[in-house]
Amino acid sequence: MIRAFLEKRRVRRVFEKFVDSKHVETLLRDGIERQPLKQGHIEFVLAFVRGESPAKVAEQVGRIADLAVTHGATIHSLTGSLAIVAFGTHPALSSEPDSRLRLVQALRQQLAEDVKIVHGAATGHCGLFGSEKCMSYTFLVPQFDRVLGALSRLEFGESKEFTP
Repeated sequence: MIRAFLEKRRVRRVFEKFVDSKHVETLLRDGIERQPLKQGHIEFVLAFVRGESPAKVAEQVGRIADLAVTHGATIHSLTGSLAIVAFGTHPALSSEPDSRLRLVQALRQQLAEDVKIVHGAATGHCGLFGSEKCMSYTFLVPQFDRVLGALSRLEFGESKEFTP
């Protein structure tokens, strides 16, 4: 009981900085209602960087994140040396027709021989994936395993457009 009280108090403190307190109380009372997955056109970019040190990799992943935001992408994952970003997955963000291609070009210019990139577009699904204990807002596109395979086969400095 005390643990639940302390957890609610912690959540309240964090969220009240960003969300109206009445919405925070509703969330704490009712929990998160999982919405159905949304189907639509999704453009994705997977970028994998190398660096001679963890600090260099962290710097390069930070560059990818900054460029992704600048180009209107949603960052779905920054995991070690891998960044996964997408266009068309966040309802409040709209992108211009060539945003993905401009992002890939900017990544290649700024990271040159230290990045390999697979990008593409497909009809996919986005929404909350996971369980009540661990959930993430992310996306699913057909043949994602092949996207990862294509990325692993590239050499640094290369990029490839994947068409499922």
